[in-house]
Amino acid sequence: MIEFLTNLGVTKQYAGDVWLLIIFLIIGIVLTVLVKKKNLGALILSVYISFVVLSSAFFIPDNSGVRVVLLGILIFLVFHGVKKAFPFSMKGSGVASWFKVVFLSLMVVGMIGSIVLSWVSAKELEEFFTPLSRKLLISKEALFVWAVLPFSALVMLNNRRK
Repeated sequence: MIEFLTNLGVTKQYAGDVWLLIIFLIIGIVLTVLVKKKNLGALILSVYISFVVLSSAFFIPDNSGVRVVLLGILIFLVFHGVKKAFPFSMKGSGVASWFKVVFLSLMVVGMIGSIVLSWVSAKELEEFFTPLSRKLLISKEALFVWAVLPFSALVMLNNRRK
């Protein structure tokens, strides 16, 4: 895909960043369609819970693909367990409502991407991403922002809070 992007005119230096952006947008759109508005809160909570469980699993190496697969399985299982316990509601319709849904979906994708990329070795990331992308996704500050931003957006956009 990198070669395809460079043939389209994207410089080799930014091809990894563009590819990551395309993946984020595709996953965000798929999440928006699959999860629906009322289940986005459960999805955010399931990502948090799954990340905490996998972070405490000291016996699984950080750089193994097993961790990524387990994260996906845990998100799926926990999502189905908490979606009724933590209802999420957004009033409104039209473009503004869909903008909120896509925004929350991209927050979830950014959080998952940040988690998964933090398990990849620094050398592999240097070959594929620019320093700006690494700073925005896997620096210590970025990990904190990606952990807080989806939850705070969920709290601000949830119409069920009193």
